[in-house]
Amino acid sequence: MVFKKGNIEFILESLETNCDHDYVEYFRKVPDTKLLYTFRVVKLAPAFTIDITVKVIKTQRVFYKMENLKGCDFLNNPLLFKMFGEVYNHLVVNGSYFKCPIKPKVYYLKNEGTVSIIPSIHPPGRFQLSMRVRMAESRAPFVMEMLWKYKIVRIK
Repeated sequence: MVFKKGNIEFILESLETNCDHDYVEYFRKVPDTKLLYTFRVVKLAPAFTIDITVKVIKTQRVFYKMENLKGCDFLNNPLLFKMFGEVYNHLVVNGSYFKCPIKPKVYYLKNEGTVSIIPSIHPPGRFQLSMRVRMAESRAPFVMEMLWKYKIVRIK
C-alpha cells in the first residue's frame, strides 16, 4: 500500500501481528479485508504499557523509541499524546474507543493511521516500526505486537 503525505511517499511493505495467546488469544487480519484486524482479549486487562520503536532496517539503528507509555492514561485522554492520539483515532473501528480496564471480548482495529505519525522530516529509507503492549501480569515479553515494515521515498 502506498500513501502520500506532503513531499514523501509512505510504502507499507508488511504488517505482522503477534500475541501472547494467554491474555490475547489471537491477533490477525480479518479475511477478505485490506485494513481490518481483529484480536480477542480473554482475561481482564486492568493496566498496560505501550512501547514504540522505529529502527532502520539495514543497520538496526534505533531511530525513535518511547517506552512505558501508560496505556490507560492514553485511553482516558489521547489528546495528551498528540501524535499518538491522531493514530488512535484512525485505528478505532466505528467509534468503539477502548476503556480501562480492557474487558474480555473481540475487538477490531483499522490499519490506516500509520501514515499520520510519519513526520514530514522523516528521512528516506526502509524502516521497521514496532508497537508492543505489555502487562505486568503477563510472563510474556508482550501481550500484543504490531510490526510494520515500510519505506519512505522523497517525491520531487
